[in-house]
Amino acid sequence: MVLIMNRLLVFIIMTLLGIENLFSQNYFRSGIFLHHSTGGNIWGPNPDGNSTTTIPDQMNTYNQIHGYTGNQAIAMSQEWWSPGDNEWSTQHEFFEGNAAFTDLNYYLTNYKILVVKSCFPSSAIDSWGAPSDTADPTYKSVCNYKWHWRHILNVMKNHPQNFFAIWTNAPLEIHSTNSSEALLSKKFCKWAKDTLAAGLDPVFGSFPPNVYVFDYFGKMSDENGYELQQFVTGDGDSHPNGAGTDFIAPQFVNEIFDASIHYEAQYNGLIQHESPIRVTCFPNPVQALVHFTIRPDQSGKISIKIYSCIGTEIYNTSETVIGGDKIILGFDLSRYSKGVYFFKVSSGHSIYSGKIIRQ
Repeated sequence: MVLIMNRLLVFIIMTLLGIENLFSQNYFRSGIFLHHSTGGNIWGPNPDGNSTTTIPDQMNTYNQIHGYTGNQAIAMSQEWWSPGDNEWSTQHEFFEGNAAFTDLNYYLTNYKILVVKSCFPSSAIDSWGAPSDTADPTYKSVCNYKWHWRHILNVMKNHPQNFFAIWTNAPLEIHSTNSSEALLSKKFCKWAKDTLAAGLDPVFGSFPPNVYVFDYFGKMSDENGYELQQFVTGDGDSHPNGAGTDFIAPQFVNEIFDASIHYEAQYNGLIQHESPIRVTCFPNPVQALVHFTIRPDQSGKISIKIYSCIGTEIYNTSETVIGGDKIILGFDLSRYSKGVYFFKVSSGHSIYSGKIIRQ
């Protein structure tokens, strides 16, 4: 009885202080990057000694720019992933729980964000292939790789309590591949980013909100699918050099954590699906006064709310409009700390939401 009374007292105090709301917030700001040598070079410092930054450096910069501290700060560790390779066939086994070498549930339990990739040999694609290729999961065809990705993404989709980033292939330098392999790799990675991730793949369908495709191949390759020469370690060595680290590390941090924090807002109910309401938010990023131009899809009351990154409502107003009348509103963010804010515009059953960056 005493124990129950003590727990009840703690709950009442927490409720009065609003602390229970803090504990209910689900953060997607820390994780792990599972990689081999290419990922290690990008994590930095690059082994060639010529990189000027690292992913940890960029995470520190990200936290400073956005004013993130404590449990709001982003963080990521890294691990040389244990299998002898991390081809897409190996990742497929890992995500479907068929691999004896490592346990997916361990990572899902201990990390909110999981970043995975393949080795650059996955860009040595043999053929376009056919659906029957799945009889040999290790065969390097575009059809097999699409099959692997769809299965991997399906597992990711079924774990909404985690956020995932998956890299497209690492391109090979011109002396380590041929024109056919390079173009097939380019076509596969373009499908992954422009079709699958856009929700346009007729087999997979809509893309899960808790997954982000980091297009490493598109960033690091030329129009023919070869690794860009300025990022090559040397002839016959496709590992990214220091310039590659400097080029990719900031994009890795900004893209992946922007996406995970956006998902965090969705997961916690701060952002809902967009609607026919048309909203322009400018300037964005902003230092002081942010403006909203709103063109509602119907007459009636328009509600505009702004939230901090942890869900605290800092602005709430409403306007009544007739027909498609345009509304222009301004809100001064200068008295608030730097970081990410979310806005939500509601009109009847329609909702439009988005992100504001306060610099």
